[in-house]
Amino acid sequence: IVSYFRGDIFEMNAGKEKNRVQYFDIARGIAMICIILGHLNNSLINRVVFTFHVPIFFFITGYFMNSKCGIKDYARNKLRTLIVPYIVTCIVIIILGTLKGFIQGDAISELGRWSYAAVYGAGDSYNEPFYIPGIGAIWFLWATFWGCIFLRLSLQFERHVRLGVIIGLFIFGYFSRQIFWFPLSIQAGACAVLFMYIGYIARNVKDNIGKLSAEAKTFGLFFAAVVWFFFMKDFQSFWLVHCDIGRGIVDVFGSMCACVIVIYISKMIEIKFRIAGKFLAFFGRYSLLVLCVHIIELDLFPWWMITGRFEGMGISESGQLWFVIAGKLVVDLGFAYIISRVPIVKKVFGYES
Repeated sequence: IVSYFRGDIFEMNAGKEKNRVQYFDIARGIAMICIILGHLNNSLINRVVFTFHVPIFFFITGYFMNSKCGIKDYARNKLRTLIVPYIVTCIVIIILGTLKGFIQGDAISELGRWSYAAVYGAGDSYNEPFYIPGIGAIWFLWATFWGCIFLRLSLQFERHVRLGVIIGLFIFGYFSRQIFWFPLSIQAGACAVLFMYIGYIARNVKDNIGKLSAEAKTFGLFFAAVVWFFFMKDFQSFWLVHCDIGRGIVDVFGSMCACVIVIYISKMIEIKFRIAGKFLAFFGRYSLLVLCVHIIELDLFPWWMITGRFEGMGISESGQLWFVIAGKLVVDLGFAYIISRVPIVKKVFGYES
């Protein structure tokens, strides 16, 4: 196993599509499946997946940050690849939600609720200081957009000022949430910029990491694994959708250790389990599409009706849980795979120029 440590897990390849770094896509695929599992509201699952599933996307985004193109072009690209899919997904949610409301005799109310949720862009619902309906998991798209813009702008500053700006944004996101939740998940984006910045730094020091001895890499990965274990063991909260960072910088460090281990595991999967690696890499590459399909399923599919019938049949809670897990993965991954073959979908979601 030590031979694996000789590879550089922070390898960078910014070439064309055919040169994608597969183990980063595998890591995205793992994280995307964990996001689906994290919405089951199971405490045992959450104490594992919440430690890394959203942060690793921010980390990888920062790792591949393009700091060379102009800010206007960069912002235009992010609008195209993040906000256009958000708008399209919201339109689908509003249409399907209204149809569901029509069947239930409450179409106008559902139309208003989902439209309000789409415009506000909050990941969860709030009642204070006024009612805010949540649009669901695609809050991540707005948070990623703001995080990318904040990081890209901060790179214009000298490094000491840059660090102060990033810490200031993180503090703003963390404390302002106690006042009320701003529109378009801007606070989540302010917190996300810290994780993106760590990814950006990781890319800049990748050559130095690559020069470390196998012993040093072994110790580093072992240390990261131990930190992650105790993060999961003592898990309290780590909900980036609310800018809830749990125990603060301690949990940020634990989350980054978790991300490093997941990326390393992804590299091992690429080397030793090629079929599984290709499967995970595919859904990692199309993780944005999977997320949008998942949120439609999560917001509108009546899993509670199915599990209610199972409960009446005497099926255990664990049996119901495994059924829902299998069902969600089949629906989300299967439907995402089908529509990923549709040219107009690939174009809308930025997979084709």
